Amino acid sequence: MLQKPLSRADSKVLAQVFDPESTPGRAEVLIDPSLPADRHILDIDLLNHLKAREREAIAFIEQFEKSGKSSNAPGKSDAFQSAIAILDDLISCHPNYASARNNRAQLRRWRFGDRHTLCQPRARPDIERSAAGVAAVEDLKSAIELSSPARPQDGVSATQGKLLAQSTTQLAALYYAAFKDLDTSTEMAVTEFDSVQWSCERFEEEASKLFYLGGLYGNEVAKALAVHTNPHAKLCGSIVKEAMRKELAGT
Repeated sequence: MLQKPLSRADSKVLAQVFDPESTPGRAEVLIDPSLPADRHILDIDLLNHLKAREREAIAFIEQFEKSGKSSNAPGKSDAFQSAIAILDDLISCHPNYASARNNRAQLRRWRFGDRHTLCQPRARPDIERSAAGVAAVEDLKSAIELSSPARPQDGVSATQGKLLAQSTTQLAALYYAAFKDLDTSTEMAVTEFDSVQWSCERFEEEASKLFYLGGLYGNEVAKALAVHTNPHAKLCGSIVKEAMRKELAGT
């Protein structure tokens, strides 16, 4: 059986689906070293103070991790409460400090994980876990908004770019976990948040978009996951595999 080569147009479409970076009109990220590290906190002394307080919070987590205790040990809850108290105070005094919001979300993910947070078992909902997931989403969305440039074509500082890579990837991880929860069980219900109707497909699509953004800002793991979680790429991949199977069967 003669093999029919792909047309140039078909090859271009497949390349754009499986490799978003090959798209001519793909988004670009401009890192401008002349910009301040934080566009909302311009006082260098204050910014250094806030960073020092964040390190104090993180130290509680690092100390617990170095102790070698199990994740179910009472000390984990104590470390979480001590760390989050510092971040709560920081955000209360400086609500526009995006880094603290990103770290507070990461802290909640460390304490509760990603699975069964935005989606809960109908029979045994865990209110504390659900609230932590919703709070993490709110913090990450705020961190992304605060760190993003005013216009898509504007640049960001290296610090803000790194923060955007982290916050978009974290939010993507939460959405992807919710997708997996719904995709693997019919006994899961979506926690109400954002006043938006969420579905398994929507969680997957939003996760893929956010992983793509995280990749643009330099997160290599997010860059790989953007393609892995792209529902259109997976559908196209299934079609291509089936076509290849039929073609090989006919040879």
